[in-house]
Amino acid sequence: MTFSKKHNTITKENINEMVITFYTKILKEDGEVAQVFKDKLGDDLNSDIWQEHIKILTNFWAMIGLQDPEYRGNPMRAHFDLPLSREKFGSWLVMFFEVIDTLYEPEIGIIFKSRAENIASNFMRNLQL
Repeated sequence: MTFSKKHNTITKENINEMVITFYTKILKEDGEVAQVFKDKLGDDLNSDIWQEHIKILTNFWAMIGLQDPEYRGNPMRAHFDLPLSREKFGSWLVMFFEVIDTLYEPEIGIIFKSRAENIASNFMRNLQL
C-alpha cells in the first residue's frame, strides 16, 4: 500500500485538490449535507455548475491560505436561502477536518481548521441558527 506525502506548504494547486477532495467526500458520505449541495448544484462534480463552484471555493481558500486576491464573492449571501442547521455545519466541519488531516501536515492544516471554525461560527450566528 502506498501513502502519499502530506503537503507541508500551501499552494493554489493543493487548495484545489482539497476542495475537490472535500466535495467528493461530501457527495459520497453525508446524506443531509450532500443533499444541500445536490439540490443547488446537482450531483456531478464534472458539470459546469460544479466546476464554477470548485473554482470559487479554490479562490476563497486561496484568499485565506495565501492572501490570493482572486476571490471576489460574498460567502454569507450565498448561504441565506439554503436549508442549513447547526447539525449540518457540524457535519461539514467534521468532514472538512478529515480532508485537511488527510492532505496537510498538522502545522498547515491548523490554518484551514481554525478559519473553518470561525467561518462556521459566523455563519451560524448571522443565519440565526
